[in-house]
Formats: sequence, C-alpha cells, structure tokens
Amino acid sequence: MSQFSYEPGITVTGVSVASIVEAIQSFSVLVNTLLDVMKVPARGATGERAIDPNVWYPMEDYLLAYKKIDTLLGGRGLEKVGTMIPKNAVFPANITDIHKALASLDVAFHMNHRKSGKDMFNPATGEMLEGIGHYTYTAASGKNEGTVVCNNPYPCRFDQGLVKGMAQRFMPNAVVTHDASHGCRQKGGDSCTFVVTW
Repeated sequence: MSQFSYEPGITVTGVSVASIVEAIQSFSVLVNTLLDVMKVPARGATGERAIDPNVWYPMEDYLLAYKKIDTLLGGRGLEKVGTMIPKNAVFPANITDIHKALASLDVAFHMNHRKSGKDMFNPATGEMLEGIGHYTYTAASGKNEGTVVCNNPYPCRFDQGLVKGMAQRFMPNAVVTHDASHGCRQKGGDSCTFVVTW
C-alpha cells in the first residue's frame, strides 16, 4: 500500500465508494465484507445495505476497503476498481480529449474528497485544499503519449486502473504502463509514475 500519509478528517463521496461495489458485485461475499469495512448500516424494511451516493465516507475506511480487495482479489481487482471510477465519479465539465481528461484527474480527485466537511476543490474559485496528495499530468511534446505521477494514499494498481479508465474514455486503444524506474509506493516510494500511450 501507499507510503503517502494523508491528513485527518478526510471523507470520500459515496459516488466514488459505489464504484468499488460495482466493480466487485459478482463477488457477493466480498461486497458484504466491504460493506462491513465501510460500516454501511442496514436500511429499510428488508434490512438491505447499500452505499448512499449522497453520504461522505471516512477515507480511512475507504482505504481499508482497498486493502481488503488487494488481499482477496489481488492487483487485478484493484485495477478493475480503478477503471470503474471514471464511469461514476464527478469530473470537471468541458473535458473533450485525452490530454484534458488526464490533466483533470487531480481536480476530479479533490472534487470527490472533503476535508473537515469542506469540499477539497471549489470549481467557482479554483481553490484546492491540500492533504490528500496529487495526480500530475505531463503531455509528451509531439507524441501520442503522456505521463501521470500519482502521489496520494491510494494503491498503485488502483491508480493504474484509474489512469487507464480515464484515458480509454477518449482513446479506447490507450495503454498504461508503470514506470518503476521512478519508484513505486508499493515498494516504499512517495509516488508512482504511469506512461500513457495511444
């Protein structure tokens, strides 16, 4: 898991949390385990449990859910969850190509988190709160290529899936590779670097 330490009081939107459940819904035992980890209460007459997209969940529980996925499904499971996030999470408007999409990851990341009850990105003012790290995109000049550096508390393979899912929304043939020469959070590094080509 990531070596990045985040600030206390961080919560994650239920829409993002729902992506985990969607990605692993074929594993009903795992879904129930994750709902336990996320402390999701039973609701309604039937006692069903479901992620509420309007609720903000504690980040520490969210990260525990990723640890559980890694333990039970491994890196592929984490990657699958990551690819689901762009389908469900809130993203900035006016994203029209792969460069803008990958460059928007950091803003979208902050839009889906709150710190002490305050949105971590304000679209009206452009204010971004610190405390959860960043996604930094750099386009390769004159090439169908770019690099995303992920410096945050999420698992490496999850971020690889997230970058892939976002890239493939605009370029279905996009390929994402982990550039381990720049370090890896899973091996004690501060960040992971992913090269995107299409």
